[in-house]
Amino acid sequence: MSSNHPQPIVVPPDSGRELKFLGVTHKLTPHQTDSGYYLFEFEFESESGNGLHVHSYEDEVVYVIEGAIEIRLNNQKLQAVTGGVAHLPKGIPHALHNPLKRTSRYLGMAIPGGMENFFDELVVAQESGILDDATHKKISLKYGIEWLE
Repeated sequence: MSSNHPQPIVVPPDSGRELKFLGVTHKLTPHQTDSGYYLFEFEFESESGNGLHVHSYEDEVVYVIEGAIEIRLNNQKLQAVTGGVAHLPKGIPHALHNPLKRTSRYLGMAIPGGMENFFDELVVAQESGILDDATHKKISLKYGIEWLE
């Protein structure tokens, strides 16, 4: 087996690089998947989520580990519960929301990889005390993410 190809890897439970500020844990990065994808766990607290946004570079897949997720696509809402999965192609505006009164947990995949750099850069900005709306927007656009609200 050549070292130029991805090698098998097992990521144990409760491991991976945790970005507490964002509620995200890196599980498999593009370095480990030959840039094929980025796999991460994330959670939303009770009745929380993110605003309408669109990705230019990657498709997203969201698997519900525990709880539920509501996906808003402009005027349409989709919902997945524990064990359900959603595919969100790039270029389609969407917002993710936990509709429950308890924390929900998810496994996300970005295809191709690269979105982990967005999360990492947000954490650096937050830890440096420079994360404000303008910085968030600048970092988002750098990684092809446009916030629509």
